[in-house]
Amino acid sequence: MQRSVNRSRAVALAAVLGAFSSAATRPALASGGVSPPNLPVLVDAAADLAARAERPNESWYVIAHVVAGGHRYHFLVHYLTSGDATHGVASSDVSITDETTGRYMRSELLLPARGGLSQAQGIDIHTDNVSWTGDAAQMTLQAKLPEGQLEVTLRPRGPVLYNMGTGYFPMFADASYGNYEYGLPAMETTGTLTIDGRALVLEGISWLDHQWGPLPDFTTARAGWTWLGVSLSNGSRISLWKTKYNTTTTWATVLAPDGTHVIAAATLTPSSAGTWTSPESHLTYPTHWTITIPGLATTLKVTAAASNQELLLPMPRLEGAAAVTGTSEGRPVIGSSYVEVAGPQ
Repeated sequence: MQRSVNRSRAVALAAVLGAFSSAATRPALASGGVSPPNLPVLVDAAADLAARAERPNESWYVIAHVVAGGHRYHFLVHYLTSGDATHGVASSDVSITDETTGRYMRSELLLPARGGLSQAQGIDIHTDNVSWTGDAAQMTLQAKLPEGQLEVTLRPRGPVLYNMGTGYFPMFADASYGNYEYGLPAMETTGTLTIDGRALVLEGISWLDHQWGPLPDFTTARAGWTWLGVSLSNGSRISLWKTKYNTTTTWATVLAPDGTHVIAAATLTPSSAGTWTSPESHLTYPTHWTITIPGLATTLKVTAAASNQELLLPMPRLEGAAAVTGTSEGRPVIGSSYVEVAGPQ
């Protein structure tokens, strides 16, 4: 029985890889968005939430857009582990952006690989700045930074977003870096945000992204990416990847409210007119982008909520909350996003 299951999975993986095999490894068929091939989903959103020691790199990443005390806030909590206990590293990062004032706050910890991570069912992470437990039905998250703390409950609503429609894709369009990734992109979020000793009731929506798989050695490889998790007012959710390593590939997984997935060719264009240079890493990041998805008649303008939204550990990168305006399937939309910019672009 196990042999049969493994063979089916191997066939499915081969078919997914086939979608990347032509025309500079384009992930979309034809010139626009298409429904993915009739392939099985390769991850279990509930069972695969738990940590697995055999996964070479694994991350849990939640981004949120909330209101509290009359202000609009965005927060990020990210736990990443890479490598083994002897040679690897983990990081536990928290950031909060107050869009109303432009204030940015962060807490970053560097840990031994798998530090604070258990293999209990569901998610079970405990570090000095993050305590995160629960399952695919409900999670409790506490996060601390010097200015205050978050205490929230996350309740997933709606369908799961499976990247590439299956939850599996070759990172950098290279079969050597097969990654698994899925999202719970519409989590009802309630709780308390305490800033400078003032406790505020918050509510909004969060997006959990869970990813694992091999990556290049970034000390020698000039590899980089931009990832966006976009939530639109029409109920659509977009996970967009632009990766650069030997070749540049840009594609999007678009999730409709009814659970339908579309894989689409896309472009992501940063604007040179809007940039910010970090006084700490001295890297320059875009603050404005344009997304185009021709096959879905979608053009979106993405604007960072604040200039300074850089994290430094385990590597410098932009983790920026952003506002979205434009058209989707020819109709006006607004929305929210987080933009992750890491490595050479």
